Amino acid sequence: MHMIFMVGTAGSGKSSLTAAFSRFLEMQREDVMAINLDPGAPSLPYSANVDIRDYIKVEDVMEEYGLGPNGGLVAATDMIKDVIDQVSQDIEDFTPDICIVDTPGQMELFAFRNIGAEVAEKLTDADKGLVYLFDAGFCRDPLNYVMNMFLASAINIRFQLPQFQVFSKVDLLKETELEGMMSWADDSEVLREAVDAKLSGMNKEMSEDMLEIIERMGVEFSPIAVSSKTQDGFHVLYSELQRVFTGGEKFTP
Repeated sequence: MHMIFMVGTAGSGKSSLTAAFSRFLEMQREDVMAINLDPGAPSLPYSANVDIRDYIKVEDVMEEYGLGPNGGLVAATDMIKDVIDQVSQDIEDFTPDICIVDTPGQMELFAFRNIGAEVAEKLTDADKGLVYLFDAGFCRDPLNYVMNMFLASAINIRFQLPQFQVFSKVDLLKETELEGMMSWADDSEVLREAVDAKLSGMNKEMSEDMLEIIERMGVEFSPIAVSSKTQDGFHVLYSELQRVFTGGEKFTP
């Protein structure tokens, strides 16, 4: 079994990509299932084969403990560890070959609290990886792009899993905008030139400092441009997942 966690900032398109990429994998005749780990999701654009909301709902946690929305989200996410064995069994009952896991909308609840790494380790004994979503519309600004590189690097160190980066929602970009962002990914000097040309003051200094730290972390960045709406880039992402996990073979024999 293989398990891919979708991680990214709020609104980056995790649920949409989970839905669209799962359907794409089905079309490739892969035995795939979609899993929802967001106890606060009001609705989903896919039918989750396993849904954490069957065990934990933010609304119930808020009512039981007298918490507000933010406190309820934190508490509900932390409670996932209490049902991880049941969720793992639910997944194993399906005996899938690949699982696409939709993580909480507020990334920091999963990525930067102990619960995230704990869940990633204990959720079945599958081979695991992580897709980090760069919101393409948000990352047209070099400051936001560098900040996402920093977040992705921190998550890579925290989870210690194979990481695949994608530019999500690229159908919303002009061709020249996407070409510019891809050039940043291909050549760090081009990115530094963009930071120097488009930023100033504290934003420029902060971006330059983050780039130095990212370089020391040694995380490689080769984002794949994808669109959940058009399925652009899905074959490339699929190939990369196969290359890392199965040596280029299908997940489902």
